Amino acid sequence: MKPKLLTVAEIAKELQIPESTVRYYRDRFLDYIPYVGEGRAKRYRLETLDVLRFIAEGFNRKLTATEIEEGLSRMVARNIDVEEATAMTAAAVQQQSHFSMSPQVMEEIRNIMGQFTQAMNVIADQKEEIAELRKVVVVLKEQQEQQKQYIESSLNEQNEKFMAAIQSIQEEREAASKKKTWWRRLFEEKG
Repeated sequence: MKPKLLTVAEIAKELQIPESTVRYYRDRFLDYIPYVGEGRAKRYRLETLDVLRFIAEGFNRKLTATEIEEGLSRMVARNIDVEEATAMTAAAVQQQSHFSMSPQVMEEIRNIMGQFTQAMNVIADQKEEIAELRKVVVVLKEQQEQQKQYIESSLNEQNEKFMAAIQSIQEEREAASKKKTWWRRLFEEKG
């Protein structure tokens, strides 16, 4: 029994995303998309759904294409162009294109993909949290700077008031020492 192969339209319908988006993902991450055939006859294996779903979820989580590609490199075998130099190589490619995975292996791959998707979701959530914390740090630094300026201006103001009070006291003492009191005048006149 031949495994079912999908078209871009069928994949788009299954994933509920536009065909143009499926094509963009396919072209951007072609090395990770399992397919059979060439040109208009190109068809995609069922596992392509999981790969494209992972890519779509990555973009929805605001991951970069590089981050998504790193994730794909850990979970999906990369497609490699093979030269048909010998009959043996051609036979191996032909066998690979007709290769069918057992349902248990497919289920295991789906489980791994699910776990990986969860891990990517956690990473995306952590990135969002880190971005929020960075914003909080910026606000706290601004508040700290405002408090520092307030404290410095308050200290300068208090210092100026203190110096003015000291100067006033010194001026009063000098004036008092120059001013002759009535009893001093009395003694100076007698003397």
